[in-house]
Amino acid sequence: MAGGRGERFWPYSRADYPKQFLSVVGEGTLLQQTVRRALKLVPPDDIYIVTGQNLVDTVKQQVPDLNLKNIIVEPVGRDTAPCIGLAALHLVRRDPEQVMIVLPADHFISEEDTFVDTLHVAKELAGSTGFLVTVGIRPNRPETGYGYIRLGESYPGEWDKPVFRVKEFTEKPSLEKALSFLSTNQYLWNSGMFIWKAKAILEAIECYLPELFHGLKRIEACLGSEREASILAQEFLRLPRISIDYGVMEKADKALVVPGDFAWDDLGTWTALERVSEVDDNGNILQARAVLKETEGAIIRAEKEDKLIVALGVKDILIVDTEDVLLVADKSCASKLKEVILELKHRGLEQYLSYKGNSNDELGVRKALELLFIRDRAFPGCHVQEKPWGRELWWSVTEKYVGKVIYVQGGHSLSRQYHRVKQETMMFLAGEGTLELGEEKLSISPGLTVDILPGTIHRVSATTDITFLEVSTPELEDVVRLQDEYGRAR
Repeated sequence: MAGGRGERFWPYSRADYPKQFLSVVGEGTLLQQTVRRALKLVPPDDIYIVTGQNLVDTVKQQVPDLNLKNIIVEPVGRDTAPCIGLAALHLVRRDPEQVMIVLPADHFISEEDTFVDTLHVAKELAGSTGFLVTVGIRPNRPETGYGYIRLGESYPGEWDKPVFRVKEFTEKPSLEKALSFLSTNQYLWNSGMFIWKAKAILEAIECYLPELFHGLKRIEACLGSEREASILAQEFLRLPRISIDYGVMEKADKALVVPGDFAWDDLGTWTALERVSEVDDNGNILQARAVLKETEGAIIRAEKEDKLIVALGVKDILIVDTEDVLLVADKSCASKLKEVILELKHRGLEQYLSYKGNSNDELGVRKALELLFIRDRAFPGCHVQEKPWGRELWWSVTEKYVGKVIYVQGGHSLSRQYHRVKQETMMFLAGEGTLELGEEKLSISPGLTVDILPGTIHRVSATTDITFLEVSTPELEDVVRLQDEYGRAR
């Protein structure tokens, strides 16, 4: 699974180049390390990578030997249950009985041979029993940022590692609970690594997440056809956003856990580097050219090798210097970076959430189109229509279709409406907000693409300024407004 956003490693990790593609610790990027470990378990043609559309090219660059057919694209992130379900659809087409190993692409594991031995046992368990198997890590501290697995009775059989039934999952406990878990020796950290037959996880999804299962079946019907991309984009957006832990594993009655006795870390925040990196005599971690005086417990990273960082008389500080952002924070606030990202979005500073691309990059093209439209309206010959919520630019009006660029100001909404005959497709280029689509509410972000059929109630609400393309059939007056903030006629 390589589609995560890695927001808690900002500003080094960005939306278009998240944590799994970075060299954080160890040799190679985190994705490359994960693939290297996987190659000790299966042949190259049996490795699949699930990622977002905007990250496909990066996957190809970092894993050039990967079979391109083995890149599975999520139209939009919907958490781990839809991600795993989509991958399982592809695998059951090859062999429903084969065992599927699910590995997050952003873990750091230093003892790879022990890891491989543990996964071989888990693979044998899943293949011979049909159970859902996970790997738990023995805790060495009262960690409140991880989930926990409570051990049940030992599972009978001759295995090369201890095996237990799963008694209970607990999500991110309080410090008091984490301390009690640590004292009992009956809990393991939930690593997020899973092993099961491809058909077994789909059966579990059918049992515990029927709405997700029915959506996956609609996707399965079009796999390998000319309609695969369009149906996948349309259906995946409607899938419930839910994790495999909460949606399936916490409810499953046939779940086993194999304790993993190897050094592991999910590198959730910058402070995780303190557990896996070398420190100097004062407890500082340096990934930069730096001069430190009277400084203790600092984490310092700089992108440019010739950039000098000087720290004097500070303690427990985080300094991350990139080309366009300088982050200075108390280490105790490292877990709050998501709040900073939300603030940047609120202030319209989203350009600092992605790496700057040149004009040939997808991001650069989207940004150039957005700026031209909003600032200059520099499209000669196109009709611009002002709206109470923003404006529309009609770039093509024909007897068969109409093309528009639509700009919605942050804090405004289009009317809640439907069309009797008109059909339209929207592709969002920039901004954040919510798209009401029938009974679903989808998060708007760049790259979201949806088809809106006649009779479907829909509404775009902008949290920040939104720009999107709309292509529709030509019935421009076919609008039935059910709710409108600007008093326009229904």
